[in-house]
Amino acid sequence: MNELTLTNFNGVETIDSRLVAEATGKDHAHLMRDIANYRNYLGEGKISLTDFFIESTYRTSQNKEMPCYLCTRKGCEMIANKMTGAKGVTFTAMYINAFHKMEEQIDLEQKHLNALETQARADRAAAMRINAENRRLKLLFDNPQWKDMQLSGIGIETLGLKKVEAATGIDVGNALPQTEKTWSATEIGDAFGVSSMAIGKKANALGLKTEQNGIFVLDKSRHSNKEVTSFRYNRNGVEALAKALGIRAYQLN
Repeated sequence: MNELTLTNFNGVETIDSRLVAEATGKDHAHLMRDIANYRNYLGEGKISLTDFFIESTYRTSQNKEMPCYLCTRKGCEMIANKMTGAKGVTFTAMYINAFHKMEEQIDLEQKHLNALETQARADRAAAMRINAENRRLKLLFDNPQWKDMQLSGIGIETLGLKKVEAATGIDVGNALPQTEKTWSATEIGDAFGVSSMAIGKKANALGLKTEQNGIFVLDKSRHSNKEVTSFRYNRNGVEALAKALGIRAYQLN
């Protein structure tokens, strides 16, 4: 026998006395007699027997029930301390290896459980952040003031994805909707040599702020930390403005 097999009894790792007898080269009946003597000594000292040996039974090949003990680590140490020579050294090495192997396995399982718990907590936290952002978005879009802003579908989708990115830390760049090149009223005004106010006024007068001419987006206000909706013009929108304002030559980046 090169290894001892452990048996878990109510959360306590033990070794069957029959395996101990085989490992020590003793007859099982003789080992049972030795343990009975240990039991008497422990009783006299008012020391708990189950810290060392746990009474148990097994069935023989003739289906006869016979007594045995489940030896705890302390019990194995007690038996080993009474032995000398090669058998004693071999048994000591075997039970130490068996218990150490089990402790290492328990430690690995505990580390795995800790890692799972840590990941579960992180997942729950991320889910809570996403739920909170979803609630904030719902409140945001249920607000009559926001409903009047008429964000485009792309604008709403982009806003939602950006909120998810802020909540989870996950880069959503690849998930953002693809849009054509657009320019702000300020950029167009600079290219045309007019004010952004003139651009906005002309666009409103002609009804150019449509999906055919650009998109509504959220921009940070220049005068506060608030986010406001603004219209960004695509190539069609720019050309319509240029025609309406009589601008023939201009350059946009």
